[in-house]
Amino acid sequence: MNNHSRSIRWVSAFFFFCVSLGAFGQQTLSFKDHTLHFRQAKEYFDAKNYVAAREEFNAYLGSIEPLSNEQAGQRVLAEYYMTMCSLYMSQPEAEILAERFVANNPEHPQAIKLLRGIGTFFYDNGDYAKAVKYLSKSSETNLEAKYKLAVSYYELKNFTEALPYFNEIKVEQEEEYALSAAYYAAVIQFNDKRYADAAPDFQKAEASSKYRREIPNWIALCYFNQSKFNELLNYAEPILVKKNSGYRLDELSQLVADVQFKLERFEKAAKSYDVLIKATGNKINPTSQYRLGYSLYRIKKFNEAATQLKGLASQKDSLGQYAAFTLALSQLNAGNLAATLEAFDLAKNLSFNTQIQEEAYYNHAKVQLDLGRASETIQEIQAFNAKFPKSKFTEEAVELVADAFLHADNLKVALEYLQGLTNRSPKLNEAYQTLSYNLGVRAYNEEHFDEAIKLFDISINTPQKAQYTQLALLGKAETLSQLKKFDEAIELYNPLLTGKGQTEDFIQQVRMGLAFAYFNTKDFTKANNLFKAYVDRLKAAPNSKNNPAILIRLADTYLISRKYQDALTYYSQAAEIAKTEKDYALYQKGMTLSYLNRDAEARQTFKQVRMNFPDSKFAEDAIFQENILLFNGHKYKEAIAGFTEIIDAKTKSEYLAQSILKRAQAYTNNEQFELALADYKRIINEFSGDKIAKDALIGLQENLIKVGRPEEFGQVLENYQASHASESNDAEAMDLKYSAAKGIYDGKKFDKAIPALKDFVTKYPTDENVVEAYYLIADAADQIKDSTEAVAAYKKVVEQNAHPQVNKAILRTAELEFNLGNYQSSVNFYRMHQAKIKEPENVLMGYTQIFNAFYAAKNLDSVGKVILEVEPLDLYSTTELATMSRKLADSYSDSTQIGQRNEWLTKTIALDKNDIGGEAQIEFALQLSQVGKYKESNEMITTKFKNEFADVSDGVIGKAYVLLADNFVSLKNLAQARAILKSIIDNSTDNAIVEVAKTKLKSLPLK
Repeated sequence: MNNHSRSIRWVSAFFFFCVSLGAFGQQTLSFKDHTLHFRQAKEYFDAKNYVAAREEFNAYLGSIEPLSNEQAGQRVLAEYYMTMCSLYMSQPEAEILAERFVANNPEHPQAIKLLRGIGTFFYDNGDYAKAVKYLSKSSETNLEAKYKLAVSYYELKNFTEALPYFNEIKVEQEEEYALSAAYYAAVIQFNDKRYADAAPDFQKAEASSKYRREIPNWIALCYFNQSKFNELLNYAEPILVKKNSGYRLDELSQLVADVQFKLERFEKAAKSYDVLIKATGNKINPTSQYRLGYSLYRIKKFNEAATQLKGLASQKDSLGQYAAFTLALSQLNAGNLAATLEAFDLAKNLSFNTQIQEEAYYNHAKVQLDLGRASETIQEIQAFNAKFPKSKFTEEAVELVADAFLHADNLKVALEYLQGLTNRSPKLNEAYQTLSYNLGVRAYNEEHFDEAIKLFDISINTPQKAQYTQLALLGKAETLSQLKKFDEAIELYNPLLTGKGQTEDFIQQVRMGLAFAYFNTKDFTKANNLFKAYVDRLKAAPNSKNNPAILIRLADTYLISRKYQDALTYYSQAAEIAKTEKDYALYQKGMTLSYLNRDAEARQTFKQVRMNFPDSKFAEDAIFQENILLFNGHKYKEAIAGFTEIIDAKTKSEYLAQSILKRAQAYTNNEQFELALADYKRIINEFSGDKIAKDALIGLQENLIKVGRPEEFGQVLENYQASHASESNDAEAMDLKYSAAKGIYDGKKFDKAIPALKDFVTKYPTDENVVEAYYLIADAADQIKDSTEAVAAYKKVVEQNAHPQVNKAILRTAELEFNLGNYQSSVNFYRMHQAKIKEPENVLMGYTQIFNAFYAAKNLDSVGKVILEVEPLDLYSTTELATMSRKLADSYSDSTQIGQRNEWLTKTIALDKNDIGGEAQIEFALQLSQVGKYKESNEMITTKFKNEFADVSDGVIGKAYVLLADNFVSLKNLAQARAILKSIIDNSTDNAIVEVAKTKLKSLPLK
């Protein structure tokens, strides 16, 4: 828009505004006198001065014309406000005025508004019946009025009418009414036992601060009444632990605690009852207090339980009896026997619950015995039996009396007394069984093992109580183990491992005993399983301590089965807590670390053994192992010094010999060969009867090879075998003999190795090393170029067909036979090699060598057969086959063999259309020339080299044209011959053939 247009629009707008303002001013002046009363009345109404307002509205209505259309709308308003003034002034005619107004103005908006206002007035004044009367006619489109109508129905307990309205309102956006509607709807549904419907509405109402404090109680009750206890707890438990939640917690904590108690979630119940105590200011009912005490008892907080129950226990009612009984159990578990006795006394003197009374009575007697009051126990049990003749504790009561008897000082006298009874009752039999077992344990502890077995047998043979039978069987098994009768012990242990009716401690004892028995019989797998189970159960038990002896044996079984990491774990644990076997545990830990190649840690551990336990039998072992680790770690200089220290100290003979051997090996690895030889010889001389001497012989041989004197070993070996002729066996002698001979070979003294190896195979022709020996003879002979000897030995290897290198032997035999001129034999071995190794490369090589062998032997027919044999195999190219064919053709040089020559020339031509075939074709043309068939020869040349051999090289085609020229010379056609030769000279790129052409051209006559 341009500036001119914009200016025009602005001028127009300003003109319209001025005109409108003037018109408004005129209208105001026109109606001013008629509305003065109305405006004054409205001001009084808004100020709640209803008397003055009514008078002014009345004055207004009197000042206007009744039928004036212009004032009709304002007149209706005035009538509306006058009716409302009467209502607010509580004048009796107010309702009559209202009904008249509605009747006169049924369609006017103020009619609905008036009804709504009247309804709201009655609602605010608590007259809900009248509120319903007016609001039910005016609340359709007004949320506030609809809400008040619903509340009015609710207050009139007309829930059927109220609920639909609340359900409509609760989904509205205005939270002021929606949240309250949700609350009322929830209460109605709750009271109607529609708990599943009520819960979501309560949850919605929780957003209102007005209801929030009470909502958790309602929701929890919904879950409770549906028996949805888990959902109740999932909802309510987080609320109880939340600080400053703003909720009312007394009822909620009571409900949660009761549910937790009902579900036997005693730890949580105790916490919830504690919340209840705080929420109520320590004013909880006795039942809740009892439940708190019982919950504390069930979660083993016995002293706290006792604190809660003490006040209740003195009540002379059923709750007091329960409280006293639970208090007694709590005090018993807390170890307060005197207080336990007092509480059981309270419970047994109340008869509200006869079962509780009976248990309290019996337990009171038991505690008497625990307090060492045997006579009081017996008296109480007698009174108990009289009071409860059919008690479930009758048999146990007899046992209690028997226990009192069993706690007498002289068990042997008691046992002898029971032995003398002929008709023992089951209970007396049980006492007899128990006494014999207890005496067996005493004999075992005093190491009277034979007596212990007799007593355990009495207990076993009086099987009144399975528990004591199993205990006696275990005792007997332990005793048999002490007597090293492990197989008998194992037979007793195994059935006990099922542990029916026994404690975990009992099963652990069985595991330990059985594990040691298996360990001592070297059944390490079973021992491992049992030791591991024992240790695992021990770890799972609270406040338990590891048994170092068990840990060591478990580690031993892992070490034996080469599970080194597991072994290390348990040796380490044992070494930390062991007292009597600490040196062994450390030594074995060091060994295990060495097996894991953790040499630095192993050496440190071995050092601990020798430093902390210098007198231990493992100290010398540890020193030796330290030096072994140095050796294995290639620290040969340090190892030599360490082994020298052991050798000079003259320790155990086993370590002396081993140290000399290891030092010799260290010298070898340090390239101090002469010192190594000295140590090896010392072992052979000083420890010749030990197995270690044979290791020294091997080391000696290896070092003699290194210094280039392998032949010296033979004499040492002969001396050794001679001095141990009665001790050594044939197998050992064979091994040493072979080792000596092979040592010479390994030392590359091939000429000396051959007779030594031959001597071995002669003396021990059936030894498994003979196969290798023949191969070594063959290779040694081959190395010194003794082909005849090599072939003979290789053929032995081939005959045996057992050596890993037999294929190599076959091939080498074929090559050597060829070199020796034994062509047929060479062919046979090449064919044998082809049969074993059928890869195309090997087959190709074989045929080439067979061709060469037959060719060298001038066995031309066989050469031809080879060519025909290989042609369909696609091993050779056509060029290669043509070359072979031409070579064979050239071999037929005798005039009587012209047919065979031409046959292979023809074969050559068929195979190759290049130079090789071309030259063969020239041969045929030459044969025609030689018999005077010059024209035929020329025709053959021109035809063949124009078509079939058009692509041959200049050299070959030059040869053909030279022959062509010669033919023309023989035909006296010198001009043609000269022309052909000049063409060769001018066009050929082959210098040699050009020179031939030049020479021939010069030799031609001028005419």
